[in-house]
Amino acid sequence: MLRASDYRAKAREALNGNWTLAVIIVLVMQVLIMIINSLPKIILAMAGFIDYASIFTYDEIGAYASPIGSLIYWALLAITGLVTYSFVMGYVYFNINLMKGTDYGFENLFARFYNILKNFGLYFMIGVFTVLWSLLFIIPGIIASFSYSMAPYIMAEDPDVGIFEAIRRSKEMMMGYKWKYFCLSISFLGWIILGTFTCGIGLLWVIPYMEAANAAFYLEISGQNTEDTVNTTNAQYEYNYYDE
Repeated sequence: MLRASDYRAKAREALNGNWTLAVIIVLVMQVLIMIINSLPKIILAMAGFIDYASIFTYDEIGAYASPIGSLIYWALLAITGLVTYSFVMGYVYFNINLMKGTDYGFENLFARFYNILKNFGLYFMIGVFTVLWSLLFIIPGIIASFSYSMAPYIMAEDPDVGIFEAIRRSKEMMMGYKWKYFCLSISFLGWIILGTFTCGIGLLWVIPYMEAANAAFYLEISGQNTEDTVNTTNAQYEYNYYDE
C-alpha cells in the first residue's frame, strides 16, 4: 500500500503541465457555486421578502419575516444544492480522468449534470448517515465520513450506480484504509493553512493538488493503479514499435 507522500507524488506528476487547467477549473467552479448560492437571497430580495442588505449576511432563517419567505428560501436552497453538487461531481470526474491521463478537460466540470438528482441524493444521504453516526459521538461520525468518502468517486466514474450501492461499495472499499485516507488528508493541513494565509488565493493551487491525490487514492484502492496502466501502455507501444 502506498504512503501519503506517494499519492502526493502521483498528483504532482499528473498536474505537471496541467496546473493552469486545474486552477482555472477550481476558480470557475468556486465562482459559479458562490453565485448560485447567492441566488436564493437575491430572488427573495427582488420579490420583497427581505431587504437587500440581508443578501450579504450569513443569517439563513432569521432575516425572513414571513413563513412564506422561509419556505421559498429553503425550496430555492434545495435547487441550488442540485446544481452545486453536480459541479462537485463533475470536478471529481475531472480528477479521476486527470489521474488516469485520459479524457480530462474543462468540459468534465459539466459532464455529470444529466445525473443531477442522483448527485444531490448521494451527498444528501451521506450527510444524513454521517449526522446519525455523529449523534452517538463525534468519533463515529468522523469514521463514518471516511467510510462514505469514496462514494462520489464511484458514482462519478459510473453514473449508473445507485445511491445506496455507491455508499455500500465505498464502505467495503474503505475497510482497512480509513487510517491511510486520514493520513493523506492530514498531510495537506500545512498547505491548507498556508493557502488560507494568502487570503485564499493559494487554495486555488492547494485544492487541485489535494483532490488529485484523493483521486489517486481512489484509483489505488479500487484496483486501478494508474502507474500500472501507464507501464502497460508504454510496454504495448514499445512492442508495436519494434514489431513494425
